[in-house]
Amino acid sequence: MRSDMSTPIIDFHAHLIPPRLVETLLAHGADYGVHVRGPKEAPLIRLEGSAWEKPVPLPLTRVTERIATLDRQGIDKQVMAPWIDFSGYTMPAALGLRFAELQNETIAEVAARYPDRLLGAATVPMQDPDSAARVLRRAVTEQGFRSVQVATWFGGQHFLDDPALDPFWREAERLQVLVYFHPYDEQPPNGTKDYFLHNVVNYPLQTAIAIPRMIFGGVFSRFPKMKVCFPHGGGYLPYQFGRIRRAAAVRPEPKVHGYHGDPLDLFKTFYFDTIVHNPASLRFLAEMVGPDRLLMGSDYPFDMNDPDPVASVRAGIAPEWQEQVLGGLALQLMQVAPEAAASAAE
Repeated sequence: MRSDMSTPIIDFHAHLIPPRLVETLLAHGADYGVHVRGPKEAPLIRLEGSAWEKPVPLPLTRVTERIATLDRQGIDKQVMAPWIDFSGYTMPAALGLRFAELQNETIAEVAARYPDRLLGAATVPMQDPDSAARVLRRAVTEQGFRSVQVATWFGGQHFLDDPALDPFWREAERLQVLVYFHPYDEQPPNGTKDYFLHNVVNYPLQTAIAIPRMIFGGVFSRFPKMKVCFPHGGGYLPYQFGRIRRAAAVRPEPKVHGYHGDPLDLFKTFYFDTIVHNPASLRFLAEMVGPDRLLMGSDYPFDMNDPDPVASVRAGIAPEWQEQVLGGLALQLMQVAPEAAASAAE
């Protein structure tokens, strides 16, 4: 812990592929709906139901290197979510369930080996909301997870405002676990397949689409106590949120599911990470939603990460709020209320 702070510095947004997960997939990948080929030093994987074959990003597996990076960056703890490409939503429900359970088990093992440095974020099979709720319950009550990662879009016409997902939202609200939404797209839209734009442009776009769909679709009206966090500073939405408010005021379409009100009131109840790569953008976000809604993140270990997230917070956040953003809020949110855990176990 830094001598000038009374709370630990926590990196809320990072990713991990546990070494045992890779070993299991190399030996028995088909049992989990993961097709693996190539040498173990550079394996290629394809998830059942997906046409996209991709290399496993092996830097995500190097735990010792991760700890050394945290030391160098002056970070005390890190929350490790799965690789978003391993969400597995294209899989049949049974395989998706099995693969999610394997990821949670192996991430929990890594967190248990480094209890003072690493925390886990779970994954769930969202293609089967009832199973997703059960996996989340086990992740919280048995495996010690305090957050869960969900992709912003499942492909096709499967969006986060689908009422079929309500069993999962209901359980997340009851458990008071922090739901962290992360962009992912099996088929990036036209114009974004070159120049790495599927990440640079499409990822913030996916977040900007997901938020108003969930607002206008009534998700947050049905589950007002659910704790949610959006990455990359909310994507493109903060800068253009005036258009969302204008549409809510003058257009009939946002009201088709009964939503009425100012979307900004809801937006200010969400949490956001600090990965915007621009102090001016971070200051704008803090002014818009309040610095008390921001969590420091790095997106480690990808090359699009923030290589010095502590410095980014210090450059973009007023000094009196820096301790809260650097770790105070994460420490608060990552605590699961004892009554929630007890009721979930009943």
